[in-house]
Amino acid sequence: MKAGRIVLGVVAAVLLASGGTVLALRAGAGDSDRAKVEQRWADAPSRFVTVDGVRMHVREEGPAGAPVVVLLHGSIVNLHEWDGVADRLKDRYRVVRFDWSPYGLTSPDPSGVYSTPRSAQLMDGLMKQLGHDKFALVATSNGSNVGLEYNRAFPGHVTAMAFSMLPLERPSQTRKVDWRLSWSLPVFKSVLPDWRPRWFWRLVLKDTTPPGFKPTDRMVDQIYDMNNLPGALDRQAQYIRANVKAFQTSDVGSVAEAVRVPVLLQWCSYDDVISQGAQASVKRFTHAQVKLIVYPDLGHFPMWENPEKFTRDLKAWLDTVERSQDAPASLKTAGGKA
Repeated sequence: MKAGRIVLGVVAAVLLASGGTVLALRAGAGDSDRAKVEQRWADAPSRFVTVDGVRMHVREEGPAGAPVVVLLHGSIVNLHEWDGVADRLKDRYRVVRFDWSPYGLTSPDPSGVYSTPRSAQLMDGLMKQLGHDKFALVATSNGSNVGLEYNRAFPGHVTAMAFSMLPLERPSQTRKVDWRLSWSLPVFKSVLPDWRPRWFWRLVLKDTTPPGFKPTDRMVDQIYDMNNLPGALDRQAQYIRANVKAFQTSDVGSVAEAVRVPVLLQWCSYDDVISQGAQASVKRFTHAQVKLIVYPDLGHFPMWENPEKFTRDLKAWLDTVERSQDAPASLKTAGGKA
């Protein structure tokens, strides 16, 4: 604790000593230029679709007419979290990704509402505009909450659901965080609330992944560029506050009871952000058949840590579910498998 206070004091002293830089950053000198960021991260096949006044960043890849798979990213990141997975799925599936509000390159919401229900509502509008009525839904971290809420609020569209990080309870508030993050974050929030340096995001990735995993510059740069867009961190903070309130005032996990399609849980045991265990999560799906795969060596970003293994199992499951759903009714069992 004493060492930590010393470090915090040093950080604060450095920030105070560089007062001119701090003032410049507070005035927006560190803001990302949206045009340049879009040029870098919204290259083809990216496009923008406006839904209820929100300009949403979307990518579609794979054969037209193929079974559709929608990928929902987690917090702090964006649709590029799925690059390695999309590359391995798009030969067989029509892969749809988008930056769900308030993340990535999707624009501010004129309604001023940032919450899981609002994100699910925008997703519904987007899928209707894209013309996709039936699709499998793959989600991670807070994207899983958006996917589950979408399935509850707009039933009949999702044909299968796969999750890696699945926060059915409020994420752990007691996990041990890298001391550099725990001591620098309060300083940033009080002095530079709208800006974070690259080293901060690199530490966040290292802190939530297994030893030996090294985040690439591309991973860090996309987070840095998009999260430093004007107002981005404030919009994300609004979403997180709404999410925390939901966990504190309701049984968020009960939304899993609305799922009545096949479910895959790719449980990453090294992750310590999620509070509940694998079996507790399985039991939440009271009306769905659940397949559980446990990875003891993967953490919060399995699609980056080992995209080949992660996607191999996901694709095999998707193939099995699709064959089952295509089979004649007379050949299907009560469990939904041919």
